[in-house]
Amino acid sequence: MDLLLPGPSLAEWLLATLAGKKVALWTGPDAGRGLGGRAARTTTTMLRSRLGWVELAGASGLDALVVVATLDGVEPPADALAAVGGGGLLVELAHPPKVPLWRPSRWAARGELVRRASASRAGLWLGRGCFAVEQWAPIDAPRVLVTCGRVRAIPGA
Repeated sequence: MDLLLPGPSLAEWLLATLAGKKVALWTGPDAGRGLGGRAARTTTTMLRSRLGWVELAGASGLDALVVVATLDGVEPPADALAAVGGGGLLVELAHPPKVPLWRPSRWAARGELVRRASASRAGLWLGRGCFAVEQWAPIDAPRVLVTCGRVRAIPGA
């Protein structure tokens, strides 16, 4: 997880990936702070109206779930993936929390935080039943970490 692959433009990728799909959005209470958070929130706000996303509460049979959160912040609810059908897509747009200005070697601290948090977040989604998890940073919003994965089908569901 030390090297994140550079990715495409986030808005264009989301439009192409999620067009025509039944998609819900979960936004963490601490999401949207800082440069990366504003980029993720602005992108999802613009796309919400263009793609016709549904509310996560009470949803079922989703093709995809988009999560906007802060790394090392509030984790999405454990049952969030239950609304997504087998083979459905998880897309998390996460941004690092702000590192205090008083902290010596602030940039080194941010890099270490992102490395630890990205590995932890990938493990979280794998533990919740995702597979084919990958992480990358979009070229137009470099302070946003995109984690994608597929949701495993639940036997008997």
